[in-house]
Amino acid sequence: MLAQEQSCDVLVLGATPSGVAAALSAARAGAHVVLAEPRPHLGGDMTYAWINQFDVPIKGLHSTRSPIDYGIFGEFYRELGLAFAPEQARALIERKLAAESNIQVLTNAKVEHLNLENGRLKSVLLHVNGGWLRVGAPAIVDATNDADVAARAGSGYYLGREQANPDRAMQAAGLFFKLKNVNWEKVRKYTRKRRSLPLKVALALKPTILKSSDARLRGGKIVISLGGGIGSYAWERGDIVNGYRPHGQHIKVMSINFGRTSSDECILNTVNILGTNGLTRFSRDRARREAVQELRFLVPFLQKRMPGLERAELAGAAPELYIRETRHISGLTTLTSHDVKIARLFSDRIALCAYSMDLHPYKAGEPFSGTRRWVFTLPLSALLPKQVDGLFVASRALSATWMAAGAARVIPVTMAAGEAAGLCAAMCARDNISPHEFAVDEAKVAQLQDELRKNGVDIGDNALALALAAKPKIGGG
Repeated sequence: MLAQEQSCDVLVLGATPSGVAAALSAARAGAHVVLAEPRPHLGGDMTYAWINQFDVPIKGLHSTRSPIDYGIFGEFYRELGLAFAPEQARALIERKLAAESNIQVLTNAKVEHLNLENGRLKSVLLHVNGGWLRVGAPAIVDATNDADVAARAGSGYYLGREQANPDRAMQAAGLFFKLKNVNWEKVRKYTRKRRSLPLKVALALKPTILKSSDARLRGGKIVISLGGGIGSYAWERGDIVNGYRPHGQHIKVMSINFGRTSSDECILNTVNILGTNGLTRFSRDRARREAVQELRFLVPFLQKRMPGLERAELAGAAPELYIRETRHISGLTTLTSHDVKIARLFSDRIALCAYSMDLHPYKAGEPFSGTRRWVFTLPLSALLPKQVDGLFVASRALSATWMAAGAARVIPVTMAAGEAAGLCAAMCARDNISPHEFAVDEAKVAQLQDELRKNGVDIGDNALALALAAKPKIGGG
């Protein structure tokens, strides 16, 4: 069967949150956009892994609202809140895409072949609902979680923490699950409580406790909350799950994040599965089976330990795991942990970001890392594979070291990356210039930054001042 031929200004591969942001951004800039998703539904991890909690800093930056509540991510954040039902997110995605007449959405559209000319990706052959479609575009955005297209096109990449450790281990995957018959008021009442511990005891339990934004040192004791939250989101510090002994050999249960989905239901993020290779179906399926089995023991434990869950029952588990890390592409610029810590003001910055270097354990016995919230900027050149032109990577697989990726892998950051990539791709198509050529043209980059500012995006001009304000303070307040 011969493939049909089609062209567009911007082709976005993957209807993940970042892919949706890229498509919306490009379309709003006047580009004709094709958004291709290999699965039946849109939304990526928000739909399939049930990620229903946005990782945005509020308390950690001593603010009543998030400093990254801007742009296209801000549109979703303001409508959905910090926590929401996955169905709400998917419906909002579908509604926003449908509102843009110059976006063509293709589902069940799998990438089968790439066409490169002189190192530049020119077109993609898609298998769509039994037929074949070749789509060409001056600029293409790879918004797949694992940079699948970039990798196939020949982009170099690192796996997991390969830059620092030859084991290529990846962060623990997660299984989100839903409970019903939850008493939300009792959950929130517990997370609002505070307790005091001798400083030595507190440091033994958590060496980084002094970096916690709500920690207060009083007379040789640390006063700290049992959790926190706002609206439909809550978290506990880990006291509830301390003492739980997993039955699965790859299972690690960590402090609980609660995302309320209805009056008596919520989704929990607490189960981690070590040793999962997110690039292989066998490993993902094995890990999910083990995690689902663990819920038979974990839910009764939580019924006894967590106020508000006494009558809770399991109402389901996400159809897919939350994969936190796989590939890190080799880009024109690589975001490093030092860049994050010093709030480097990149000349080609396209987004203000704020998150901890959140590294879930790689292997049994290794600690969780990531308490302090960092404020940093994201460079456009970290979205551009060094070895492939014509392509942006806007996902957790963008060019970053394994530690810096811990801060850049979350939805607010990847959606900001998608928004910038979509707008830049539209500008490339309009001006007949490749992404690599665009990136080295200071005037073009400045124009992109101005357009982002006009669209309400905070690109981090004031990042250093915000970073200083976010520095943890230990006092008697």
